[in-house]
Amino acid sequence: MPETVFFGVVTFLIVLGPLIILHELGHLWTARRFGVKTLEFGFGYPPRAGGIWSGNTPILIDDQTVFEVDRRNIDRKLVTISTALDEYDRTVALVVRERMKGDDGEASRGVSIITGRIKSVESDRLLIADMLWSFNWLPLGGFVRMVGEESTNVRGSLGSKPRWQRIVVMAAGAAVNAIIPFILLPAVLMVPSDKSVGDVTIVTVFPDSPADLAGIKPGDKIVKVDGREIENIPELQQAVTVKLGAESTWEIESGIPNLFARPAEPEYQYSGDTEKVVIIPRWQPPSRDVVLETSDIETEIPLSRARVFDGSVGINTVLTVVDEPTDTLYQISERDASKLDPPAVLGDRLTVVATASEPGKHISLLDARAHDNGLGLKTSLQEGATGVQITTANSQIITKGMNPIKAFPLGWRQSMDILVLTRNAITSTLIGSSNPQFEGPSTVGPVGIGQLTGEIAVADAGIDAKVITLITLAATLSLSLAILNILPIPALDGGRIFFVLVEIVRSGKKISPEREGMVHFVGFALLIGLIAVISIQDVTRILRGESFF
Repeated sequence: MPETVFFGVVTFLIVLGPLIILHELGHLWTARRFGVKTLEFGFGYPPRAGGIWSGNTPILIDDQTVFEVDRRNIDRKLVTISTALDEYDRTVALVVRERMKGDDGEASRGVSIITGRIKSVESDRLLIADMLWSFNWLPLGGFVRMVGEESTNVRGSLGSKPRWQRIVVMAAGAAVNAIIPFILLPAVLMVPSDKSVGDVTIVTVFPDSPADLAGIKPGDKIVKVDGREIENIPELQQAVTVKLGAESTWEIESGIPNLFARPAEPEYQYSGDTEKVVIIPRWQPPSRDVVLETSDIETEIPLSRARVFDGSVGINTVLTVVDEPTDTLYQISERDASKLDPPAVLGDRLTVVATASEPGKHISLLDARAHDNGLGLKTSLQEGATGVQITTANSQIITKGMNPIKAFPLGWRQSMDILVLTRNAITSTLIGSSNPQFEGPSTVGPVGIGQLTGEIAVADAGIDAKVITLITLAATLSLSLAILNILPIPALDGGRIFFVLVEIVRSGKKISPEREGMVHFVGFALLIGLIAVISIQDVTRILRGESFF
């Protein structure tokens, strides 16, 4: 646990930190391109540990300029300068004083406050580095600070720029996050790495399921789905999930039963000929109660039939011998346990199996039901989106890397898949989908992401596999950040863009800065509250010992 927490924190910072920094660099680059005055770019979040000043901003001085520091010894000093524009639209210093803690550059009507380091002093001007690249103690992501978003009458402010430029600056961060997967995923595909491959074959088909209606039968081998090769089960799961509710074209090879198969030989033979079938994966696959005898064929499935789809159904319960059972599904009384052959004693744990091969550790299903008829039964059996049970035949591990010609189209397709999967996950939450593909935490916060990265870091896998997994996770998170940030939520970039769009609809009439600021403040408070709630859920899940794997 401590190891997972440590590596979780480290990998969380490594994975998520750069994504946030690149996001903010997108804002910075576009702001500078449009002439917006940037005051600070921070690596991490305050409190500030230090920083480097850059820039070559000339500021005119004259006999009227007030110096509160020694002009003869002003070189390299950190100063705060109140400025104004003269009749020639030049920046002129009004007051120059030594910078004090808490001073920040900003703008107001008629006067600009510039904070920075003096680079040189000439007879009629100061040359000042007024852009701070700060390094902060909280090492998560970064931020960019620019002259007022709502200040329309201050030169160099974001608010003074045309509306389309303001929208571009605000959307630039999300755009960078959206582009990152289209670079990372092709790069991952080009790196030679171990990959599990094999023949993905159908084991069973649920009656009246989409696969059954399409004519798919046990033994069929899935070659391609919508033109993409299927080499393992996760690839099939992703291909199915992105097409929920839509037609999906499968290329299959029909398996012919090998009637004369010897032990360890394949049960099916394949001709190499493929055919195409159309399947519509469903959002709401049915769930059926597992019972000894079926009374309602619409909602129930007999134990014998359930075991065709899941051989462990009904035989995977562990009974603990206790004095007086409070939960008979997982407990057996000492009195009942004493009647077994051999008898079990208080504290023993008995695994319910079809046939007891280790008396004293196992209890037969028949004996278990003698004391409780419902023991050993799963309550339900969940069908999947297509209604098939699958396995991988001829499985092997190969080292595989793609050339750029194949890697980039496939990587871009995977990036688009992430967008669709994100949309489908949101839709699934809204409609309450029963699709097993969406089982697990529907939302995770920073704590949950840290848990996930930590589990990847300590997983029993090679360093190359871990790096590739973390890079793939970074690509997914980056696209998720892009989607979240561009939504019209107050305090986020999408919320600020929304106010600009409202301004356009109102024929240029702006919402007052005070009102807009209040909306963003409330939105920010609600966002922090939501993150806190999700984080509590993440911590609770960790304390229960639940894992992502």
